[in-house]
Amino acid sequence: MSIRPEILSTRSIQRTTSGFYKGFNLPVAFGAMVIVLVLILWIVFFPQSATASLSMGRELTLSGFRGWYVYALAGFVLFCVILVCLPISGHIRLGPDDAEPDFSTGSWLSMMFCAGIGAGVLIYAVAEPLAHFEMNPKVLVGALVAGSPEAAASALSYTYLHWGLSAWSCYAVLGLSIALYSHRYGMPLTIRTALAPLLGKRYGAAFGNVIDIFSIVAIVTGVATTLGYGVAQFVSGAAAVTGIDALRADDGEPQVFWQLGALGLAALIATGSVVSGLGRGIKWLSNLSTGLFFLVLATFVLIAGSGASIARYGTAIRDYLFEFPVTATLVANNTGELADWQTDWTIFYWAWWIAFAPFVALFLARVSRGRTLRAFVLGCMFIPVTVCTLWFAFVAGAALDWQLAGGAPNLSAFPISAQIYETFRAYTGGMVSLVGNSIIAVLMLMLLITTMNAAILAINTIAAGGLDAVQPKGHVILWGSAVTIIIGALVTAGGTESIRDAMILGALPFSFVIALSIVSITLSIIFES
Repeated sequence: MSIRPEILSTRSIQRTTSGFYKGFNLPVAFGAMVIVLVLILWIVFFPQSATASLSMGRELTLSGFRGWYVYALAGFVLFCVILVCLPISGHIRLGPDDAEPDFSTGSWLSMMFCAGIGAGVLIYAVAEPLAHFEMNPKVLVGALVAGSPEAAASALSYTYLHWGLSAWSCYAVLGLSIALYSHRYGMPLTIRTALAPLLGKRYGAAFGNVIDIFSIVAIVTGVATTLGYGVAQFVSGAAAVTGIDALRADDGEPQVFWQLGALGLAALIATGSVVSGLGRGIKWLSNLSTGLFFLVLATFVLIAGSGASIARYGTAIRDYLFEFPVTATLVANNTGELADWQTDWTIFYWAWWIAFAPFVALFLARVSRGRTLRAFVLGCMFIPVTVCTLWFAFVAGAALDWQLAGGAPNLSAFPISAQIYETFRAYTGGMVSLVGNSIIAVLMLMLLITTMNAAILAINTIAAGGLDAVQPKGHVILWGSAVTIIIGALVTAGGTESIRDAMILGALPFSFVIALSIVSITLSIIFES
């Protein structure tokens, strides 16, 4: 094991020189595709068996690794905090000592935020705080009364737990290790590079290939979760805007047929943009999405911002930070209401962030050349967390204020996918409601497209051993189709439950890759000292 630059720079990944897989690492590209195709065929042709097996696998994973998920995420945050405090982290650059950042600070921070944020921030903007308003650990143990003003502040605090430092620490740890060994030591920009000093001569061999294969599988399951929930919310938005009842089933949930149609639309645009070579398309969509995001946030501030919301936001932030050592390391027993709550929320989120880490971290590493270790961690964690807390403070705050006031309708009575639209409608109505909800629906679709687009690019980059210029049309269409089919199969066969179960299983092996990245970063710091 060595991290001397002259040794690391000689490590290489074998690529095929001819045929359909020209320019790709065949074991990774073919191996990942086989695993994904097997999963698709299993779910499509044996849906009951797949659903039951995925559920059983989730239960076994959670019973054996519940504590691992909790302590791993807490450890990632602790490592990042320690790293920021080390004097040397302000001197080591992601690149040569004289390297200058490739992007301005403003553009860099914007891209960092766009990479890590996605459709989930719309999906759960209202639904999660409303759920915690009625039930969270403090309510379950009798410390707070459900539906009270104190429970509203607590609801925001637990939402911040799931969308705060823990979430972004996954991206920070993995992205920093990739960027450090790629930009500073001249290695390929791919996932296995995060473990370069630990792999040694096995870097380009089977073990390194397995890491990249698991990375692709994690990306697919993570994206499946996001798009599976996202298409449901987009259809709900379309129903709210157009008033077409046929878009929803009798129980108010969006019809599966229209969810599949929305998925197909997003996949067609995303895949088409990559096939056509519109490399700037992602940047354009991201910038426009960011603009719409802040427009929606500003609108909620104007229509529903109040002194009570601001005070509640401050209380929630205080509680989140002061109680973090306890809430971030709490491991509930495997049975009981508290364990069920932690499984449905905290463990679900930890698996989601881990599954998203491969392609988010890869992007963060790509755009961060020339930054110091300290700047990378601060930019990756604290700026996005601040924006996320503001978003939930005012968007969710509007819904919580409405519920506390006892207004009609009861927002919790609506399906999760419709709650953000109904919140906006409750405060406005008429043409304002129509325009506002149309913007939210368009923003949701754009975030879905951007997520799928970025995922396809990341999968092909990993399969090509770090050569992000390798994006042949055939492979773009192949992976775009595979991701679309697996999401469609999951939505049709098992709904959100199967999507969640598949993601938790897919994220588990990759969580160890992120954890070992801490060792790689530590070895580099020791070497540089």
